[in-house]
Amino acid sequence: MQLFSLRPPQGCALAGALQPIGANSIWSVNQSADLLYDRLLQAGLSMDFVAPVSELERFIQGWDFDLDDPLTLARFLLGNPASVEEAKLRLEECRAWRPQVDLPRLMQRWGYWTTAEKPPPHWVWQPQTPRAAAVAPYFFGRCCPELRTQSGGPVLVLRLGAFDLEGALRENLVEELMEPWIFMVEQTFQLCREVAFEKKRLVKLACIVDIEGVSFTWLQHLSVLQQFAKAINRHYPEMAQTLTVIRAPHIFTWLWEVAAPLLLEEMTLKKVAILGHDFREGLAAHAGVAAAELPSFLGGGGEEELVPDCPPGCTTRRPERRRTRRSQRIRRPASRPAGLCHRDFCFSPAGLVDNYKE
Repeated sequence: MQLFSLRPPQGCALAGALQPIGANSIWSVNQSADLLYDRLLQAGLSMDFVAPVSELERFIQGWDFDLDDPLTLARFLLGNPASVEEAKLRLEECRAWRPQVDLPRLMQRWGYWTTAEKPPPHWVWQPQTPRAAAVAPYFFGRCCPELRTQSGGPVLVLRLGAFDLEGALRENLVEELMEPWIFMVEQTFQLCREVAFEKKRLVKLACIVDIEGVSFTWLQHLSVLQQFAKAINRHYPEMAQTLTVIRAPHIFTWLWEVAAPLLLEEMTLKKVAILGHDFREGLAAHAGVAAAELPSFLGGGGEEELVPDCPPGCTTRRPERRRTRRSQRIRRPASRPAGLCHRDFCFSPAGLVDNYKE
């Protein structure tokens, strides 16, 4: 199968800006200072970011690198025009990482590019191989291209409480689930770039994290969660405008204080808000997302269920809850078949994913 560059295809908003350009074009790096400043200001940069972004353009000149437009380069400065050297390190890491994960093939396995007019051209989640289709039901998040914040940014929804982390570890599926994670993040990042190019300003996403069902056992597996966090922290800078945790129990505040510094960078921690089950007003105020537009499992009008109760191949259903008279605590079965448990009592046959070889 012929591979393609991750540069946006012809016809999308970014394509013209990222094609090879002539020396006299306003998009050329090799031009007079006045034209250079005009070009970067026209791209949507503020005056204090023009000089550092110009230096980053000279730094990556000659690279085969698809994140080379001015607004995206500005993200690597992390909101600080003085952090040029740190930005160069991040660019080098990002340039090396994208081929390492074979990003073109990965994106082709998990979706396709659409040039629909509304929303702007973007990647669509739709597993393209039998193996990806087998893993997809166990994944815990989606980018919602049609759901936008008040500022125009896309929305990313993570349903962590529905993710059986221990089951994924037991069945050695963590690496398998890293692929849809990277696809989802890249999909959202490219959508941010498309909208930013149209609006001529930096556009960031709103991330909504539903943690209903997350337990303290997650603390035993922070190293696994760090693998997922690292892909964003180092390779997708200045991507999030807000991170809103919803349906959080009271005790989660303590859990967050322990885990958050290990998972997120300091500047991202400042964007976090933690809300309980009555989250609608707080979510609208913090993230600029109307509750009525949320996916249906959060009480909105959206039709998409991000994580089904039981994935394809499930052989048992969740039993009714029974309570003991003595402790009034939920009595769970003494044993359950070996296999990936999508929810507490949901069983999928062991080796489900191994049945599909690409």
